[in-house]
Amino acid sequence: MATQQPTELIQTTISALNDGGVTSIVPVDGLSLIDNWLETLDDSAGNQQVVTSLQELKSQLESDNPDPVTVKTILLDLSEQLNVQASNSNTDFRDPLRDLSNAILTLASSL
Repeated sequence: MATQQPTELIQTTISALNDGGVTSIVPVDGLSLIDNWLETLDDSAGNQQVVTSLQELKSQLESDNPDPVTVKTILLDLSEQLNVQASNSNTDFRDPLRDLSNAILTLASSL
């Protein structure tokens, strides 16, 4: 997957999560999305928590036996981190980040 602009990546991720969530995203797709996010996000202090959560989620998805409770906890943390990012971001990213946070929260709640 080619590196996308942040707004395109947000929409791609929201679409993937809203089009069936966990039942339509296989781990390989999840890994591809996570890798794209890790390539897109810089390593600034504001993104470090999100990057760490994505790396933890990737590790779970790559394992032979992902722990559903751990995955749910990571997704809940990621949703909260994105809400904080949305509150601190400029108006162009505020609503898309909140939408992404809500889509991740919905996925976590379904686990």
